[in-house]
Amino acid sequence: MADDLKTQHYKNWLQRIQEQSWEPEILISGIVLFSLFQIPPYIEQANEYLNLYSVLMFTRGNVDEVLAAVLLTANYWLIFGFATHLMGRSIWAAFVGLSYVYVDGVNMDRLKYPKKYLNLIQKTADYKRLIVRLERFCSTVFAASFLLFMCTLGIFCFICFIGLLLTIIAEFNPKMEGVSHFMNPIITGLVFVYLVDFVGLGIIKRIPFINRIYYPVYRVMSIITLSPLYRSIYYGFVSNHNPWKVAAAMMVFFAGTVATIEAIQHDVDLFDTSELIIDDDENLISPIHYSNLGEGDASVRMVIESDIIDRNVVKVLLVHGAQYEDDQILKQCGFEEALKDGSVNKDSLALECLKNFYILTLDGQFIHPDFFYTYDRTVQRKGLLAYIDLAILDRGMHEFKLYYKLEKEDGIDTSLVSDIEFFKNALPIYHLNESAILVKEINDSLNVN
Repeated sequence: MADDLKTQHYKNWLQRIQEQSWEPEILISGIVLFSLFQIPPYIEQANEYLNLYSVLMFTRGNVDEVLAAVLLTANYWLIFGFATHLMGRSIWAAFVGLSYVYVDGVNMDRLKYPKKYLNLIQKTADYKRLIVRLERFCSTVFAASFLLFMCTLGIFCFICFIGLLLTIIAEFNPKMEGVSHFMNPIITGLVFVYLVDFVGLGIIKRIPFINRIYYPVYRVMSIITLSPLYRSIYYGFVSNHNPWKVAAAMMVFFAGTVATIEAIQHDVDLFDTSELIIDDDENLISPIHYSNLGEGDASVRMVIESDIIDRNVVKVLLVHGAQYEDDQILKQCGFEEALKDGSVNKDSLALECLKNFYILTLDGQFIHPDFFYTYDRTVQRKGLLAYIDLAILDRGMHEFKLYYKLEKEDGIDTSLVSDIEFFKNALPIYHLNESAILVKEINDSLNVN
């Protein structure tokens, strides 16, 4: 292979490939760029699936939202890079055509401008030189786009690896006692050291003795973050460009990545200059809690049919996922032990376990409706469906609250996970009865007359 690389045939072949690289670049950028705009909805769906059915480690806090935000950020980096590349290639193609029509480029002799204007125009007057510069720019942007995408994807893989590692540890130590006390500093230290080395263009690798200690960390982190796939591109930039410029570019990349992830997580609109934004949950109404307002999106906790109820009954769906099944729901109701007894139906026992875990209140009062397990095709959610009688409630605003019974070290704790406000438009039964009596009295008086 080494001898083949030295042959003139190989050199000629490589030169032809390099000269024609713009063709696959444009083709790949165009096709992939179109596909990239279709990806975000699928990432959101993956996030919902992860939230509902993944292990608890990936749904704890906002880990699932971070994973989705990282994937979206990687997608946006690729969109930005390929869009820039296509724009550059378009300009490049324009000058390639002009270089054929106007062989000598800009005819400076025919421009009767002052010297300061001519000096400015002279910088881009040679089309051939400009084509070469644009060729280098476009090829560099194309490679950099892949590098930024893979670096962000590496962050995603690292978070997934840590989540899986903690999940495996939790299998042997369910209460995770003491694990976070030594795992968090270790993980934070590894990330910090690896990040400093990456942004610092290998600064830790140059330090005597420390580089020997760092080598195993570097190998492990490289595998977790998929570094072998983009390492050559990274070191190509590091070794062929000004180190300070590359380091500054890396810092901008990480700052932009963190800012984008934060913006996605908090649903920030960069072009919205509104200052009076209300964040108090008591004054917010989320459309995903209502089937008629969600427009395809639905809560992963609780959903009702509408924000305005025109009847004296309302359907409430308590969404059920897999994240609390093993360490909470099944454990609390003694599912395995009850099945071994053999005297109880599995489905009936599962329903009783679910009913025992979910606690529902209406206007602060605990209610115990009959629940039915179902799959609601309107919101595409599984869970417990209840028909709640609202006959005695007055016309006006009311509120459902959903609690989970979570087992903790000091006992069972009821944690509020969702609350939904709705307006009851129907009159209560006693008002209807009073209206019926009034109508009867009016009719009787008319008959008498």
